[in-house]
Amino acid sequence: MSWTPPTHELLSPITGDDGSHIEQILLKPLFYAAQKEALARAGDDEDDQFFELALLATGLSVKELDQLKRPDFVSIAQYVHEMSTRPTSFFLQPVEQDDPAIDPDQVQLLQPLAVAGRTLTELTLEMPVLRATKAMKKLKTGKERAEFITAHCTGLMLPDLAQLTVPDWTQLQVRIDDFLNQPAAFFRNATSK
Repeated sequence: MSWTPPTHELLSPITGDDGSHIEQILLKPLFYAAQKEALARAGDDEDDQFFELALLATGLSVKELDQLKRPDFVSIAQYVHEMSTRPTSFFLQPVEQDDPAIDPDQVQLLQPLAVAGRTLTELTLEMPVLRATKAMKKLKTGKERAEFITAHCTGLMLPDLAQLTVPDWTQLQVRIDDFLNQPAAFFRNATSK
């Protein structure tokens, strides 16, 4: 159940900075920390945000990206939008959501994660203890709170979160939101199917 980044065949080829002829682009996953930095550089303008994220997703230079014809850029922007908003499950082989064998607390990763000398292909989530949610609420920003509780629920260190792809981050946030906001009956009902 591994994921392979898609290749975009350019409608109109471009010239690389080195003079090469570029006819296709192997798109890359967006990573949490790199996306956060790119969005901070871009500011609030949505076009600037998509341009910064397209640079990450394509690996092209600004000069190369500026050569793209609009339809090619729209295709890449669509990929960037999906990579920025969809959970890992959207990109991986479809699974039956009501399958009782699927454990929502075992999160398959889009890309392997190198942590403490190990390579992880999935993370096991644990419900946060009350002490952790109290500590989380004392943090200043929503991003800091989300990163703190994600590290707590996954067992990762804060710096490790930077290596997560954005879909992995999104997938984790869905389940962590359940942990933070759903009553015990929600989890009993989910396991009694």
